[in-house]
Amino acid sequence: MPDVDGIETIKRIRSEIETNTPILLISAYDWSDIEDKAKEAGANCFVSKPLFRSTLYDRINDLIGKESESSEPEDDYSDLQGLHILVAEDNDINWEIISAMLAMFGITADRAENGRICVDMIRAAAEDRYALIFMDVQMPEMNGLDATRAIRALEDPRAAVPIVAMTADAFSENVTECLNAGMNGHIAKPVDIKLVIKEIRRIREGREKT
Repeated sequence: MPDVDGIETIKRIRSEIETNTPILLISAYDWSDIEDKAKEAGANCFVSKPLFRSTLYDRINDLIGKESESSEPEDDYSDLQGLHILVAEDNDINWEIISAMLAMFGITADRAENGRICVDMIRAAAEDRYALIFMDVQMPEMNGLDATRAIRALEDPRAAVPIVAMTADAFSENVTECLNAGMNGHIAKPVDIKLVIKEIRRIREGREKT
């Protein structure tokens, strides 16, 4: 954070306020790089960005002393059956991998080879055709950030389709850039299918509540 970072904030809280309230440090940096300073300052626990609901849930339960139970069904993926997703990915191998992984859970996908094609496909699609878009950031002709901005600028309901970045850029500034462009989430490459499934469920749960 600007001016006073998280570790310095924790240090001041511990030195100036009489409280045993647990403090959870959230950062895009590797824990091993800041572990000693964070513990010395008074941090109780750590969770890395991008945040995932299940991970945050487990860490909070660790801090308050409750035994957590996974909120993700381990073997039941019936809620994912029949979902249709648009994947904006210019790399053939990456597309084959992600589409094959999604198919294992009964999820079908269309491909857009670059950002411009992705925007055209959304503009031409039926309103509810795609449950969400997985958007590569670095693509030819139009990158994922510009494609997201173009989709959000559409003057129809398609502009609200959830968009999740899939990119090798996982630093906090990259995540922030994606969110500022109008994306709803961020998944780092190489893709972990468990994180993909969690992100799909997070997006769907959020939409069902609205």
